[in-house]
This record gives sequence, structure tokens and C-alpha cells, in this order.
Amino acid sequence: MEYYSDEQVAYHEKHDKTIVNKGVFQVYFYFALGILWSGVVALGLPSLIAMTESVDAINTYSTILIGSVIALIILGWVANAAATAQHPGWIILCYVLYATAFGALMSGVALVTGYDSLFYAFGITSGMFLLLSIIGYISKGRLNKWAYFAISFVMALLVAAIFNIFLFGNYYLYWIVSYLMIFVFMLIAIVDTSRIMSASASGVLDNNKSYAVYCAYRLYGDFMIIMYYVAIFGARFLGSRR
Repeated sequence: MEYYSDEQVAYHEKHDKTIVNKGVFQVYFYFALGILWSGVVALGLPSLIAMTESVDAINTYSTILIGSVIALIILGWVANAAATAQHPGWIILCYVLYATAFGALMSGVALVTGYDSLFYAFGITSGMFLLLSIIGYISKGRLNKWAYFAISFVMALLVAAIFNIFLFGNYYLYWIVSYLMIFVFMLIAIVDTSRIMSASASGVLDNNKSYAVYCAYRLYGDFMIIMYYVAIFGARFLGSRR
């Protein structure tokens, strides 16, 4: 995804042109479809498993959740590779599977926090994401230089989280990593929005469905990761109030 250069910023300020066109709306349309499909999966998976009386529901659900986490990691790499290779079929397939896996994961979160908490988390995240998108639009790429720092920081946090899970099991370190993770992904959401506006302004999104799907996948991943942490934080807050 290309940066929004200083020359492009100056051009749009001078000529008073908007960087929003039909390509941006197409991206957000696919983004909304991904969120909707994940909601269907999250709400329908428990009922689907309950209807299958011939299997062990608990083991089946646990297997699906573990498989979803593994699938999210693998699909993230594959989607980026497909975008680099400009392979539209793989990008679309990865997005559908990614949304399915995240829906299954959020279904597991809902079993722990309750579906009410999940709905609250969706509403809060939607409001946060709207604000982040506005900031990304206004910034016109000026925050893009932080993208590499944010990605590197995420990798460091993931390593810290893995070591904490398997070696330390420190409660406070878990929450510190979680708070830092949500902050970093908020920054990434701003940068991704700004880059989408840049792609729109430069005409990259025009008649390019596969790239629009990839941009939607990026936004979707930001949204769902933020929503995951909001749901966890909400469950902790509500638990401490009881």
C-alpha cells in the first residue's frame, strides 16, 4: 500500500480535491461484509455444534478455536503474499476464510465474556474505529512513518506474550501487553485508513476489485483485533464491579 506523499498532500490542498471516491466506498462495503459474515459465524457456531449430537461438543469447540487461531496466523501471511503477487482469487479466498476464522474465535470469546459483552464491544469498537478513520483521513499520510515502528512493536509484543504464557504466567505482564497491543493497533488502523485514501487519490483503487478486497481485509483485521481486546477489557471491568 502506497504512502500519501507530501506532493500529493500539497496538490489536494491547492486544488481543494477530495481523496474519497467510489473506490473507498467499495473498500468499506467489503469491510462491512466481512464484519457481517463474522457476526453470522460467531452467533451461529454454538447452535450448529449443539445440533450435532454425535460429537463431543466441548472437544469440537476447543479444536475449532485452536484451529481458528492457527488459521488466522497462516492466512495473514498468505493474504499479504497474495497481495504482493497480485493474485485476486487468493486475496478474496483469504479474506473469506480470515473472516470465518475470526468469527469462530469471537464465538469462543463470547462463551467466556457473554454475548452481551460482545455486542457492547462491537458498539464501542465501531465508535472507536469511526474516530480512527477520521483521524486517518485528516492526517493524509503524515502518520505513515510510524507504520514500520508499529508493526515491529506488535511482533515484539507477540513474542513477550508467548514467553509470558509458556514461561512466566505473569498476570500483570499479560494486561500490560494487552493494553499496549490495542494502542498499537489503533495506530495501525489510522495508518491503514490513510493509505487507503492515498490509494484512492492516486487511482489505484479504480476498477481494482482485488486490491479493494485486500484493503478491506486490512481494515477488518484492525477492527477485529481491537474488538477482541475491548471485549476482554470489558469482561474484566464488569467482573471487577460484581
